Amino acid sequence: MSLASVWQTFPELETERLVLREIVPSDAEDLFRIFSDEETMRYWSCRPYTSIDQASSLIESIAKQVRECTGIHWGIALRGNGRLIGKCGYNEWRRAHRRGDISYIIAREHWGKGVVSEAMGAVINYGFGHMNLHSIEAGVTPGNDGSTRMLERLGFRLEGHLRESFLAEDVFVDSLIYSLLRRDWQEERALYEG
Repeated sequence: MSLASVWQTFPELETERLVLREIVPSDAEDLFRIFSDEETMRYWSCRPYTSIDQASSLIESIAKQVRECTGIHWGIALRGNGRLIGKCGYNEWRRAHRRGDISYIIAREHWGKGVVSEAMGAVINYGFGHMNLHSIEAGVTPGNDGSTRMLERLGFRLEGHLRESFLAEDVFVDSLIYSLLRRDWQEERALYEG
């Protein structure tokens, strides 16, 4: 299935403070700045980037997912400033099961400001509203308390603890699996909007 059959154009999303937009080759420097920061990458599944070429490869990989309709990622930018401060989106879109797997990363100077929660709220709305998802999953490395708190605030529930489920920096690492069902998201939103 092609991009044209799912998205006529790349879907730009806006929130009160943010613009979520397509990640393009000229964003390589901004992504490299984020992915080369050791503290930011502490709970990520790969070592910090050492070359801008790695960021360029990531951008190519993201574009391929969009073309093939297997996933979609947005660059996170503050309104009025096009520079990327992070990225978020669906690593996998399992269309047959109406399920998406999300990830997110934000530059360290924007931690603790609610930026990821705001961005992910828009991404979740898009997933349930436009991608026809029934459930959304997120995997978190144990100890990443900021991420687990953010997911729980968004209504995600802890579903399980997978032992040594992925290889990161030549070490097998556990993963906490969180999920959010469409009906739970709709009920949560109704409480705030009603």
